[in-house]
Amino acid sequence: MADFPAPRDRSAGKLRRFPWIFKIHSDFQFQSIHRDKSFDSKWLRLEPDGTVTVKANGSGYAWDGCTPKISILGLFILGTPDGHIDIETEKPITYFASMVHDAFYQYLEDVPVSKRDIDRQFYLMLKERGFPLARLYYMAVDRFGGRGVKQKNA
Repeated sequence: MADFPAPRDRSAGKLRRFPWIFKIHSDFQFQSIHRDKSFDSKWLRLEPDGTVTVKANGSGYAWDGCTPKISILGLFILGTPDGHIDIETEKPITYFASMVHDAFYQYLEDVPVSKRDIDRQFYLMLKERGFPLARLYYMAVDRFGGRGVKQKNA
């Protein structure tokens, strides 16, 4: 296997309290706004033409949807809502935007895309699905997402 950059671990040294609630079992690809940049890792690939692939890698890629979320005694999840089921995709309306955003944020230190552009892609994906709180969710990730992370390659 290639010598990929390691994903950022938000819960390093701590018990993971953030539940994974979604999982893909096959790769997800889409055309992003990120052009003329390349990146490849275990879970994420970005090609110069803007094609983004979130990789399932046989075991599946899991994420927690829109954050923050916390599992209460393993009985229920409290946190940011992922919205209603989109009739076209049969997934919560924020599903794909949150997956792509989380995959990029896992590699925030190393990916050659600025946090601002990653957050803007999240906003555009939410807006494309017609999510009424797209602007609010964007402002939250812009203000609070990736705090303390120093980007090396953006």
